[in-house]
Amino acid sequence: MGILSRIRRGTRWERLALPTIETDRLRIAPLQADMAEEVRRLTDDPAVTSAVDFLPERVGIEDARGLIRAAGTGRDVFLGLHEREDRSLVGIVGAHLRALEAIEIGYWIGGSARGRGYGAEGVGAIVRALAEAYPRRAVVAECRPENIASWNMLHTLGFRPTGDGGQRPGRKLMVWDVRDAPPEKLARSGTAVSGATIRADGTRAQ
Repeated sequence: MGILSRIRRGTRWERLALPTIETDRLRIAPLQADMAEEVRRLTDDPAVTSAVDFLPERVGIEDARGLIRAAGTGRDVFLGLHEREDRSLVGIVGAHLRALEAIEIGYWIGGSARGRGYGAEGVGAIVRALAEAYPRRAVVAECRPENIASWNMLHTLGFRPTGDGGQRPGRKLMVWDVRDAPPEKLARSGTAVSGATIRADGTRAQ
C-alpha cells in the first residue's frame, strides 16, 4: 500500500492550490519532482516516522516521490519549508481536503532545524493562507496531548481542542479560530510571489 492510498481522501470537486508564500525566514512552496532525495533525507527519521501515521518505518526514494506526486490529486498537497538564505529544506507541511468541509494540516521538521521556530512560522503562514483561500472550510489538526511541543505550538497559533477524538489513535481534534490566532507577524502577510491569485474554490485566477 502506497503513501497516497494511506492518506484519507476529501471531496472530489474541490482542489487544493496555494501560491508560493514567503515569511521572514522561509520560502514555502509545493514539493517538486527534483526534490525527492532531499525529501527522503529529511523524512527518513524515526522521530518523524513514528509520529506521522501514513509514513512507513523507513522512508525510501519512492515514498518521497509519492509525497511529491500527492499534489496531482488536488486533495493532498505537501509544501516544503525552505530556509530563504540557503534554500535548504527544513520542514514539510501537509494540507489535506477532508469531508465535512475541513482542511487538515500536519507537519514535520528536520532534526537539525527543530527548536528554532520554523514549525510555528511555516504552519502559521500556511494556515492563514488556507483560511483566506477556502473561507468555507475549517482548518483542523490532530495531535496527541502528550506531544507537548506540537500541542503548545498549535495552541499558540490559534488551534483549540474540540473535545472530540481524532481519527488516529490517541489524538485529539483541534480547530483553528482566527480570533485565537496571534497577530499576523509570523508571515509577512503570506505574500504570494507566484503571481497567481487563488479563488475560494481553489482555482487560479489569471
